[in-house]
Amino acid sequence: MSYDVNKVRASFPSLNTGLAFFCGPGGSQVPDVVGQTISDAITKPISNRNVNTESEKNAEEIVLSFRAAVSDLIDVDPRGVVYGRSWTQLT
Repeated sequence: MSYDVNKVRASFPSLNTGLAFFCGPGGSQVPDVVGQTISDAITKPISNRNVNTESEKNAEEIVLSFRAAVSDLIDVDPRGVVYGRSWTQLT
């Protein structure tokens, strides 16, 4: 599989500074689509997951979309995808 390295780099706004980030924690340098997705998620009504109110539906949709994207990426059943704040929390 080949890809355009310059196109990939261009999607990381933090790289426009010209600095190299060799030891940043995971998630500290993200592509612009990730930043926009997070912004979208936290600026619309959101609450605990359910299907009754708009905020509950938004939360449910975020979780289901995440599971679908990960399952597509690693070719697994989305029902088996679990997300947690950290490995420590999950174990």
